[in-house]
Amino acid sequence: MTRTAACVCGQLSVTTESEPSGVYACSCAKCQRSSGSAFSYAAVFPRTAVTVSGKHNVYRGGSDSGRWNEGHFCPDCGTNVFSYVEAEPNDIIVAAGCFADASLKAPQILFWASQRHHWLKLPDSTVLLETQPGGEPGTD
Repeated sequence: MTRTAACVCGQLSVTTESEPSGVYACSCAKCQRSSGSAFSYAAVFPRTAVTVSGKHNVYRGGSDSGRWNEGHFCPDCGTNVFSYVEAEPNDIIVAAGCFADASLKAPQILFWASQRHHWLKLPDSTVLLETQPGGEPGTD
């Protein structure tokens, strides 16, 4: 199945034929700010399984673990479409809300459950981690 994730204006997109190796949510303060929401929701794919098309700008920042993470966003509309993180050098992390279809699985893990909004409820199958162990995908 071909999956395409794109920015609001459609200029920047990622396409894959692959299923994600993981789907997660994160409620850390940085993910809340960068998503403009109560949490980020993302799908992890091998870099080799994804094609990026279009122009993108990069914001490189640090995480609480001291490792870098890069958010790649559209220079026209500002949508954050994908990220790379130092902890997972062979993966690309795609913002799940950018996919055209809504068929991705529920998050397997919620990182930084300690910082989640009190009203946030996830499926019982979602593992809640109070922080984010080193080496996991995502921004902490």
